[in-house]
Amino acid sequence: MYEYEEVELDELTYDAENQRLQYPCPCGDLFEMLLDDLLNGKDIAQCPTCSLTVKVLYTSDARLAFLAKHNIAGTPIEAATEVIAA
Repeated sequence: MYEYEEVELDELTYDAENQRLQYPCPCGDLFEMLLDDLLNGKDIAQCPTCSLTVKVLYTSDARLAFLAKHNIAGTPIEAATEVIAA
């Protein structure tokens, strides 16, 4: 599959209300990737207006840093651990 561009995970913004990661698309809309997709290891964000996609580049450490920056539990195990610790 062809991607319009490759972007680093930390270049995306996080829309907490809709649980989506976003990045500006040249068509004027936003590339979007669901938080669940990130948590499941997916790496493609798609623009809902045009046919373009971007590949989101990240390592496990970068993903954990992004999730921590936005106060998001990274996996069900991490979320359960936080609940048990509280």
